Amino acid sequence: MARLRLTAKGIEALATKSPQADFWDDLTKGLCLRVSGVTGLKTWLVRYRANGKHRRQKIGTYPAMSLADARSEARSIMTRTIQGEDPALEREVARSTDHTFEAMAREVLDAKAATTRERTQHERERILKADLLPAWRKRPAGSVTRREVVRLVERIAARAAVMGNRTLALIRLLYNEALAREFPGVEYNPAHMVRPPRPEGGRDRFLERDEIAVAWKAMEEELPIMRTIFRVTLLTAQRVGSVCAMRWQDIDAADVWRIPAEAFKGKRPHLVPLSTEVLDVIAELRGLDDTHVFPGRTDGKKPHVVTTSGALNRIRRRTELEHWTTHDFRTTFRTHATRSANPSSKKDPSGLGVAPNIADAVLGHIEPTLGFRRYTGDGERYLLAEKREALEKWGAFVVATK
Repeated sequence: MARLRLTAKGIEALATKSPQADFWDDLTKGLCLRVSGVTGLKTWLVRYRANGKHRRQKIGTYPAMSLADARSEARSIMTRTIQGEDPALEREVARSTDHTFEAMAREVLDAKAATTRERTQHERERILKADLLPAWRKRPAGSVTRREVVRLVERIAARAAVMGNRTLALIRLLYNEALAREFPGVEYNPAHMVRPPRPEGGRDRFLERDEIAVAWKAMEEELPIMRTIFRVTLLTAQRVGSVCAMRWQDIDAADVWRIPAEAFKGKRPHLVPLSTEVLDVIAELRGLDDTHVFPGRTDGKKPHVVTTSGALNRIRRRTELEHWTTHDFRTTFRTHATRSANPSSKKDPSGLGVAPNIADAVLGHIEPTLGFRRYTGDGERYLLAEKREALEKWGAFVVATK
């Protein structure tokens, strides 16, 4: 290692017979000129110490960077190291960071996976692969404009209005999270203030008593696991994703199913008393798996059933009813449960006479009154006895339609 007072004229003459040689500037601490004995290339380096380690950073090549400029840059780097910075490490991080839209999307979705239901994860992944990545995969994430978002969402809405809304919601989520995470290059959310392409009203579809009977019968032709998933979803009025994730250990000795926060949309535990009818239909599956009521793939990648769309389509085709979804089972429960009990009327089929706030408690909704928020006991057990009574009535009601 040679150390000498580098000069502009002397640098021109520097050479070596070795593969490479380092010439250290005696005037500027840490500055080195590395000369290649093979190509003759002359590279400026700065050597410093940060976080207890010696670091070496390339700052340019000669003659593109002059001696004076190299000395100035070396002094700047040494000043930064005194302040506790590590310029070489910062450059490595910046160089290794992928700034593309795809990298941003992956980082955000990976970070949110632990707190997102599997069904929602699958839906986001589907939208990402179908429309967002083909449009912006290799684009710098920060280069996507609001107009591009509007045009893309409008094209999607032209073929499926609801999917246009879902895509816009995902874009907005990705960029909001990217801003919070300070993803490189993202300075604003291009989906901000973009209006959904189509208004989306809430569904009001529910199954009448004779339709419940038709749907129940159509489930019979499915294999035991799928058949039971749909029947439990109907009998408990819970979301099908939560039902699919049901574990034996979540059912206690009092036959109360505790949906853990990670499997519940409200991100809090939810208690569902299991009626006699539910216990009867899941009894067929005992012994299939020690952990999950509805076991999935044997390779462990999907320990419980995740997708039910294929079975749902088959069941719907058998029923030949107006289009319905498993989510409509929740509306079906609330509609019949909160109707007045009137067994003497043949014109208007009687309901179950369940109070609306109790029906909402079964569904896991936070009632809009002060009751839930002012309840000072064990929040999970709020109206538990009333929920049990309502679901026992509902189970008997459903089975009676067969």
